Parts: sequence; structure tokens; C-alpha cells
Amino acid sequence: MLISGLLTRRDLPLSKIIKYLGIWSVVGLATIVIYSYRFEFSDFKNRVLGEINPSAVRINKSGELEITLSQDGHFYIDLKINGTAMHFMIDTGASDIVMSLAEAERIGINPKKLNFNKPYQTANGRAWGATVMLDQIEVGDVIFHDVAASVNNAEMGTSLLGMSFLRKFKKYEFYRDRLILTI
Repeated sequence: MLISGLLTRRDLPLSKIIKYLGIWSVVGLATIVIYSYRFEFSDFKNRVLGEINPSAVRINKSGELEITLSQDGHFYIDLKINGTAMHFMIDTGASDIVMSLAEAERIGINPKKLNFNKPYQTANGRAWGATVMLDQIEVGDVIFHDVAASVNNAEMGTSLLGMSFLRKFKKYEFYRDRLILTI
């Protein structure tokens, strides 16, 4: 249709017709190439977004969750607990999901009803935690129900997602500057 439209125009010199056909051929070829590499461009987009917001969970082409290493050398993750947005540090040295008293209050836990009877040995010495049950944790498109966690009675800089969280996945692995969680 494009060729017939250009050839029927008597007012255009042949050199312009060839030029326009060349331009449209390049546009068509570029469209085909971009479509052919659409999955690779998706990975490229995820890598760029990971650098902009490392704690955002991205889903790769294999359906795995990916988190990018932060500038301070830790993995942070944005998730929702009982519908409330939270920010956690992933800590393979922590055995449980541990949140601060302030974070627990944000998700509706009454601090007066907590029994701090679970001892934890931390880098700063012994601390005490209260076991709580979280109705729902939402990580990307993945939802976990009835998840045990602990509320710490000591000050914390950041709430932690420990091994009890990582064990909910089939596999977790560190690859270069990524944490990959397999559902």
C-alpha cells in the first residue's frame, strides 16, 4: 500500500520516492527488531528500575522475584503486611521476621497485649521479642497468610526479614547484585 501510494504520485521525483521507501523500511525493520527482543528489553527495564528503587520487588521473565542490592550492601524490600506498606531489610543472620514496636503498632498490633518472652541473641547483646501472627504478607504478586513474626522490645533501625521468611520460597539465591526468590 505504501509503495503503490508513492508510485502513483506523479509530483514526486524518483529520488524522493526511494528516500521515503528507505525511511519506511528502516522504521518497519526497527519495529520487527524491537518486537523480537521484547523480553530482553523487559529485563533491561527491570535492571534500570532496580537501580532507581532497589527495594522494589520486580518479577523476572522466569516468574521469580528479584531485589537489587542497595548502595549500603544490604537487600531491602518493600512489601505489605495486613495491607500496610512496610520497608524491611533481608537478614540471613536473623532467624525470624522481626519488627520494631513502632512498626507493629502501624499494622494494628496492640503493644499492651504483647508478652516479650522470646530471647534473641543479637550483635548488640540479648533482646526480647513477642511472638505475633501476621494475617497477610504481600510481596509483589505473592501473598502469604498466617505468618509468625516477632516484635522486638529493643530499638531497631530497620525491621528484619529473616530465615523464617526466606524459607517460604522454594529457593533463594544471591547472583551478583541481585537476590532472587523462587516461588
